Amino acid sequence: MLKNNTFLVLVLILFSFNIHSQNITEKGIATVELGKNSCRDGKPTDRNKNLEALRKAKISAWSNFISSLPGDRASIYYSRESEFLTNIDEYISDYVILTNNCSKKERSFSITIRATINESKFTNTLVSNSSGSSKTDLSGQGIVVLVVPRKTSEALSFDDKVTKQSLSQSNLSANEVMLMDENSVSISESSSLRQSVTTGGSTSVKATKRSYIIGDLNDASTQINSILNPLGMRTFTAARLENLAKRSGYNDFLKEVLDQYSGKIGEYGANISPQKQDDIVNMIIDVGQGRLNYFLLGTVDTSLPRIDPDTGAFKSDVLVNIQLFKIDDFFGAEPVASVGPEIMTAFGETDVLSEKAALKKAFFEATNSLILKL
Repeated sequence: MLKNNTFLVLVLILFSFNIHSQNITEKGIATVELGKNSCRDGKPTDRNKNLEALRKAKISAWSNFISSLPGDRASIYYSRESEFLTNIDEYISDYVILTNNCSKKERSFSITIRATINESKFTNTLVSNSSGSSKTDLSGQGIVVLVVPRKTSEALSFDDKVTKQSLSQSNLSANEVMLMDENSVSISESSSLRQSVTTGGSTSVKATKRSYIIGDLNDASTQINSILNPLGMRTFTAARLENLAKRSGYNDFLKEVLDQYSGKIGEYGANISPQKQDDIVNMIIDVGQGRLNYFLLGTVDTSLPRIDPDTGAFKSDVLVNIQLFKIDDFFGAEPVASVGPEIMTAFGETDVLSEKAALKKAFFEATNSLILKL
């Protein structure tokens, strides 16, 4: 278990391992009062007012970027916020003015920009001037990785089932009329039926049934491995676990697990069954012999790429649901951290690039957050 005083070190190590530069675009809006100044050619006559509005718009875009940071990264940023704001132009590599309006009547100047933020440089600055102890807490720890990338292939929705009930009551009333004459007595009877009906009912909704296309498990393991290796952790793929477990008499499990995650089989809504999860944990304990200490299990679901109206770039979302378990020979798998359900978004020049960027971001952010929660 990590000590509190090693958290910062882990954050910094993980943050520094962002292989490719990634730029983020954010919109910024600002308005400044002109005071005694006026407008000329759609801009303030005082150039300083124009620069003031531009800086405020950059800070607005920067604030939008910061608001999307996960809590662990945000806490480090806010401890050094003044440093970033002072040097904001080092992180905003480019900007485009979308709209500007100089109003003589309202004596104000408004501007809207789209700023390009160098996320990699931001990350590198977070790790600069850092100090801390070693990463021996995780060094040599073995971790089995079974994180399944998926795409939705079909989603079946069901009509609501409506059940109606009625309760009826009937009342019979009778009137008797007695007629008498000298020789006989006759009785005539008339009746009427009154009926009241009470209606009610219920509506049951059946959950949408989804099926998925399974992505590349090797790519997922490789990306996660690239984050954990600098910590000294030793990753172990599910395929390797299956091969070694077969030598100990276990049956193949990976195909069944992937079929469950795809929605082809099982009763757990395209998720792994508790029994199958327990089977894998038993394999980890038997095969690992104390050398496999963690189990990373979950899914990352990619949406269809779409055009972002603000940037014109392709945009992809990834839904992350991952758990980290500590393996104990006696207690089995103890959940120690989780991420999700959480949506992460990334952009790209093409649909394929946006999808790859979203997956990469999901693996990086999720693994990062899980380790920090230990």
